[in-house]
Amino acid sequence: MVNEEQKPVLRQMLKSEKTRAELLRAAEKIFARDGFEASRIEDIAAEAGRSRGAFYANFASKTEVFLTLRTLAAQKHARAVRERVQGLQDQEARYQALIGYIVEQIYDTQTQLLQIEFKLFALRHPRMQARLAEMHLEASTSVNRRELSDLFPEKSSLPAEMRCSTLEIEALLEGFALNARFSPKVLDEVSIQAIVPRLMAQIFSRAEGS
Repeated sequence: MVNEEQKPVLRQMLKSEKTRAELLRAAEKIFARDGFEASRIEDIAAEAGRSRGAFYANFASKTEVFLTLRTLAAQKHARAVRERVQGLQDQEARYQALIGYIVEQIYDTQTQLLQIEFKLFALRHPRMQARLAEMHLEASTSVNRRELSDLFPEKSSLPAEMRCSTLEIEALLEGFALNARFSPKVLDEVSIQAIVPRLMAQIFSRAEGS
C-alpha cells in the first residue's frame, strides 16, 4: 500500500511515463510523415503537446527515440508470434503460423519503410553507422532470444546464428515491402505467399514440409 509520503513520487513517475509514451507516439507519427532524417525534435515535442525540454528530459536524441520504438516494436511482434503459435502442438502448424505472420508484416509498409529509411540515414553518416547498426541489432536480437528461444532452440543457443537470422528476416521483410509497393502488379500477394515460405525455409535451415 502506498503511504502519503510516497504518493507525490508515484504521481511524478506516472506523469513521466505518460510524457515518454506521448513523445514516442508523436515521434512515430512524425517519422512516418516527414521521414527520419527530415524530422525535427521540435515537431515531435509539439505533436506530443510537450516542450523541447521535456523531449530532452526523456531522450538524448531522435536516434534514441527511433531505437526505443524499434525495441518496443520487436517486443510487440515477439508477443504476437507467441500468441499465434502457443495453442498449436504440431511443429509444422507453428511454422506455418509464423510464415503467415511474416507475410502480414510485409504489408505493414509504414513500419518497414521507416526502418529502411533509418538504415539509409546510418549509411549516409559513416561515423555513426557501426554504432547504430550494433544498437539496432542488439535490441532486436535480445528480444527475439528472450521471447522466442523456445520456438527455435537450435538458433537461440547460438548467438551468432540468432543475430544472422534476425538480419535475414529483416532483409526479407524490408525487401518485399519496398518492391511490393514499387511494383505491385508484378510482386503481388500471390507471388509473395509463394516465395516467402521457400526463403524462410532457407533462413531456418529446414526443408518445407519436414
